[in-house]
Amino acid sequence: MNAKQKQVIESFVRVQAFLGANPAPAPATYAGPAEVLDEAVRQLRSFAGDQVYGRQFSAAELRRQEQLMQRIVDRHMRPIVTIARAQIDAGSDVRLPEALKLPRSGIGVTKLLAAAQAMIEGARQFEALFVTNGRPADFIAQFVAATAELEQVLGARGTLVGRHVGAKKGIYVMLRRGRRAVDRLDSTVRVAFEGNAVVLEKWRVAKRVQAIRGGSSQATEETTLQTPPPAPQPAAA
Repeated sequence: MNAKQKQVIESFVRVQAFLGANPAPAPATYAGPAEVLDEAVRQLRSFAGDQVYGRQFSAAELRRQEQLMQRIVDRHMRPIVTIARAQIDAGSDVRLPEALKLPRSGIGVTKLLAAAQAMIEGARQFEALFVTNGRPADFIAQFVAATAELEQVLGARGTLVGRHVGAKKGIYVMLRRGRRAVDRLDSTVRVAFEGNAVVLEKWRVAKRVQAIRGGSSQATEETTLQTPPPAPQPAAA
């Protein structure tokens, strides 16, 4: 959620407070649009939480993913490749497949998992030889477990990224819905309190969105939810 979106949500909350403090005189009613606005604010808070959670935990899972990838290379793939290279010489009767090679540096997680799976299958054919040359008796099982853990983290991170992206879209949808509700409320308030300058001024302040200041130019003091974009100016003759 960016700063502008936060300011719009704050304006929605001020509108809610105004409605509570200034009930619509009969027969006017806020009922329909006020309910829409309440639900939009509730959903916005939920989506904002999902967005922060998804972003933060996705970053944490990415760090864990990188650690597991390095661990697979260092603790499982490199020892196998080292032993395989030691068995390949001109006079050897048993040659390990030349495919047992370390993946290139910087390889992505999907390609690393594919390379690891290929190495597991290749090493399984010569399991006894690897154990004789220093690998633990269950080195294949350990290797498989390490790749399974990486796959689990990859899936979890995908879920978190989806949660973050979905929340971002949800915020956009709820902001639009909330703005439309405020537009409808604006019509009701202006008619219901026509001639009451005090209440109408409170309403104007409640529904405005404070402009973001920054950069070399100064922003305007305020923009309202109903203010349309400026019309394009005709080109000079």
